This record gives sequence, structure tokens and C-alpha cells, in this order.
Amino acid sequence: MNHFLFFRNFIAQFFTLSLFYALFLNTAFAQSSSQISPQVQKLAQTPKDTPIKITTQDNYTLCYIPTFSAGSAYGSYIGILNCADSNARSARYDVFGRLAYNINDTWLCITAPDSVAVQRRGKDYLYLSPCVINLKSQQWKIKEGVFYSSDESYSIKDDGSFLYAVNRLEGGLYTHKLHPSMQEWAKTIATPGNLSLVTAISWTLTHKDGQERYFLTNNQSLKNTTPLYYNVTSGHIATYDSLSGTLSCMYSNTGKQQWDWITWGLCTDLKPPKNNRAFFKPVPLDDKHYAFLDQDGNVLRVTRYGIHWGVPYSANKEYIKTDTANSPTSNFETDAAMREWMRFIYANIGKNLHNCPAPGYSTQQNKALLSFAEPTNEQNQSSLNPPLPRDFVLSEAWVRRLYDIGTTADGSLDSSGICGICLLHTYQMIAELLENPYQPRSQGGYFFDTYRGRSPFESFRARNRLLHDTLADIFTYYEQIPVADIFAAFRREGDRAIASSISMLPQYNWSILGDGYTVRDMTDVMQAMLDRPVGSVFFMAVWARNPHNNRLSGHAVPALRLNEGVVIMPTNTRFSTLDSYRSRLIPVQNTAGILERITRYGGSYLRLTSLRVFEISSVHHNPFEELISLSNCTGDGEDRRGNALIPLPELLNQCISGRCEW
Repeated sequence: MNHFLFFRNFIAQFFTLSLFYALFLNTAFAQSSSQISPQVQKLAQTPKDTPIKITTQDNYTLCYIPTFSAGSAYGSYIGILNCADSNARSARYDVFGRLAYNINDTWLCITAPDSVAVQRRGKDYLYLSPCVINLKSQQWKIKEGVFYSSDESYSIKDDGSFLYAVNRLEGGLYTHKLHPSMQEWAKTIATPGNLSLVTAISWTLTHKDGQERYFLTNNQSLKNTTPLYYNVTSGHIATYDSLSGTLSCMYSNTGKQQWDWITWGLCTDLKPPKNNRAFFKPVPLDDKHYAFLDQDGNVLRVTRYGIHWGVPYSANKEYIKTDTANSPTSNFETDAAMREWMRFIYANIGKNLHNCPAPGYSTQQNKALLSFAEPTNEQNQSSLNPPLPRDFVLSEAWVRRLYDIGTTADGSLDSSGICGICLLHTYQMIAELLENPYQPRSQGGYFFDTYRGRSPFESFRARNRLLHDTLADIFTYYEQIPVADIFAAFRREGDRAIASSISMLPQYNWSILGDGYTVRDMTDVMQAMLDRPVGSVFFMAVWARNPHNNRLSGHAVPALRLNEGVVIMPTNTRFSTLDSYRSRLIPVQNTAGILERITRYGGSYLRLTSLRVFEISSVHHNPFEELISLSNCTGDGEDRRGNALIPLPELLNQCISGRCEW
């Protein structure tokens, strides 16, 4: 095993390993995904906002009138009055099928209450709530001039004064239809006013009797689930005042100080100022948790005890090193919809989407993810089949390709987040093996261009700066968090590896096959690799000591379970010859052979101290891939779709079906 890094650089290499592993997963499973015929991309259309004009059952022409009222259970209602009324606001029928109003620079949508949309009761008043992309109760289709829910289980009716969501079996209310003059408006698949998501952000308190979850809201934390609205364009995290129709955002006041309390204040959906104190960036910490960084890189935190427990504040990374009083945490759990949305963003940045454009419908198993509901195992995975074909063998062409990747190194400690050269090599090897197992590339590369003696990070940074910076954010956060001992540090690297893998290849589910700190446990992990089905793919994170100077170092290598045994592919081997590299690719059939492969260093052997093995467990289904694609999403071809940009409303495509509904 060549080019071990010293302990302080192991973290960087481990992160890279996670990143490469994610990459490998993407390519392999992509081979089994359905082929997508080329489709013409069409941007969402220029809006033709106008008041919603209807013809009532007794043939009057009236308009929808959104109104805020303390007398409404939801803080607002939709009336119907003469179209000359000053409150007959213009509405937009957007690409998501939402009926949206821009009220004081905040986009609010007509929403069906849960009593009808979820609990299937007979009828209830419609109301306004912030427009989001993950509420089915905000989606409406027009059928014969009548607004229906997307599944047609309820429709919009009136009692002569107010609008209701009405179950299709419920009687006693009046049916109205769009006025004939609204046809052009109804046909326009309009660009949305915003790209926001309703979510929940919580933290966990662990005590002797178990665990409790508390949800972040205005200057406090509550046990009840509290909806927050995250706007990816502005980075706003806000609560909603239903009586005034306004948003109240978290503002970070720390700046260059050590720390300061979060304040909450009015905000809108307008483009934020350059100095955006309400900006927060989610940074993945593992498969469920995020840290939130403000525009200056300060970290959102709460203390779990003390007189100010649960009150959010932000602190700079140096202060965090000594901020230990009252059990503070920056580790926040988000709901399933938020996690899927972030995975979609990573997939678009990395050009790892399957669809371009999106089809415009979501499968039944994905619909549950677009809510606060946590997905089941069946919902977020489709197969546990090994990612490589069972008849796969390492041909001479593959040997040469892996050699080209492994020797793209210059001896530097270059990295992106935890992603050191050995980990970056690992990801590229896995990614290309899964991309096309029967035809290796001869030039270029999945993440970086191969070139003997040159750092792979030169082309990686140049080709995808946003992805590079995402990994750097993960590392920048984690490097400030102290750990109790070396074993805690190693376990933490596992979380960072998962977070990096999700960022690099978010369309796959990652799992830990096993880890060990004793000889017996590490041997068991190696045996587990041998016991996995033929075609399984792993990456191995290794800590070992040099017996001559007792220095601890870390390394990352990919491995395959083939018919002949386990193959471990050397990484960061710039001085290796092709013949010596080929000899290291001979399959091994026992744990002693695996141990020899991962501890051999030049003419001697290192002493293995810790081992963790990751594998691709399944394909991850992201429901947003069915609903959203962005302009110029062709990307790098089949299963490499995306435009490598942060999603913006003005970049949204129409779906193949027209509007993007689920």
C-alpha cells in the first residue's frame, strides 16, 4: 500500500474515499436503470398573472379574493366577489400546478386543509400558505373548467361567499368554472415565483430515560413539530405568520464576533441583498443530519441545558472548539423531504440525475417522501443486487485504466474536504467500473482527467467547483469539533464519509459493512467482504501504524468481490510500474490475503489498528427527480444529467407531461 498519509491527513483521505465510493455507486447502478429517450427541453413559460375569474352556478362572473382574517381557523380564506374589488389580486398558475399570489413580495398559494387532503373529510375552507414544492395540497389541475386536486379526490367549490376543498362524495355546495376569458392563463405553464420547501429542523436530547426531540422555531425549541420554510435561492429559513401572510427569518448577527444570538425578523421572497444575514447553508453531517452555516461560515447552535436551552445562536468555528457549557449541539435532523431536496441539489450539481427533462409524475413509493413522513426501506431503495455484473473480470484494459488512475498523483497532500488523493482515486475507480463494466475509458475521467505525475484535484476543481466546495464545507465543519479519542475520531470519519458520498453520488444508498478496532473484529469485517455476493463493491478506510516510528496514518482503497475472490485496487501509487500494479490486482481468497494487501508498504508491513468498510447497498429513488429539471440539463449523457448549478426558479423546465405534478 503506497503513500500512507500521517494521522492529521487521514481525515482528508477518508473523506476522499467516501467521495469516490459515492461516485462508483452512481455509475454502476446507472447501468441497470431504464434508458431515457432524448426529449426536447422547454423552459417554464412567461407568466400571465391575472385575477382568477369564474362563472358561478347561477351564471355570475366573480373573482377569487384572498383575505386574511383572525376569524379563520387558518388565518385566511378565499372569498368570491366582484372582479372590480380592489382585493381581486392577480394569480399565477405555475409549472407545479399551484395557484399563487404575490402578496407583499411573498408567494402564497391556495392550499387545501389536511382535514380534506389527508384525512379525507367532507369539506373545509381553503386558505393561503407559503408556496412550496412538497405540498400536494397546493397542486391543482383543471378539468372541464373546474379545479381538482391532482388525484381528483376533491375539488374547489363555493357556498356563494367562500371557497372550500370538497370531497368528491360531499354534496351541498356549488360548482363554479373558470371564465372563458381565462383559457390563455390556464394553458400557460408559468415559471414559479420561488423555490421553497416546508420542512422541520430538530435536535435530540439524550438522557438516562431515553431521547427527546425538540423542534426549532422562533427563539425557542418545542416538542411539537414546527413547520419551517427553506428557500434555496436566498438561503432563508423562516416561520410563517398566517394572520399577516408574512415570513419571519432567522438572522445571524455573529459576523466576525465569537458568537451572538439568532434574531427573527421580516423577510420576503425577493432577491436578498449581498450582505444576507438571513442566509444559511445546509451542510450534510451524515445521512440524516445537517449543520447550518451563515454567510460568514458561522455555525448555527443550541444548548441543551441551562436557562437559554433551545434558543438558537451562531458561533464561529474557533469558538466552537471551547464552547462546551450546557451541552451545545450543531447537529440538526431534518425531515425526509428536506433530505431528498438536498440530494437532488447535489445530484444536479454533480450531473448525476437520471431524467432530463423530468417526466412530471412520481411513483407511489416516492409520494410519501414529499411530506414529514419518514421513508421505509422499501421506499428509498429498489434493489440489493450487486452493482457489478456477476461475470465481471478485470481485463488487461481495465488493469491499464486503473493504473492510469492510481498514478495520477504528484505526492502532494492535496484534498477537497476529507477527500485526499487516495480517496479521490477510489471514487473514480469505482465510478468508472460501474459506468461501463465492459468498456473502460481510455482517456479523460469520471471526476478528473488522468495524467501520470499530476494531482487529480487540478481537473476536479476545474470541472466542478460547486461539488469541490460542498466537500470542503463538510470538512471545514468537522475539523473544528473535538473528539475524545482516536476511536471516536475514526467513527466520526465514517459519518463524514457517508456525508461526502451522498454529496458525490446521491442517487445511491450507502451502508457500513462493518468496522473493527481489535484483531478479531477487523478479521470479521474482512471475512464479511469475502461472504458478500459476487459483484459487490466496497471501499476500505484503513488506519495503520508504522512499526519503525509508531506513526499512525490513513489510507483508502476500493475493493471488488469477484468470482475468484476479493480484488483490492491500489491508489495513490505514482511510483508503481504497470507490472507491479498488475500483480497487486490478483484476487485473494482469505482474510490473510486481504490483510497483506492493505498493510504492505514498500518492503515492509504496517500494523493495522482500525478498519471500516463501506459498500453500495441499493439504488436511491429521489422523488424530486420525477418533478424537477433545470435548463440545459443534458449533462454528460444517460444517467449523468444535470446542469451543475444551484436550482433557480427561472431555470426550471417544463415536465414531459407539461406541468410537474405528483
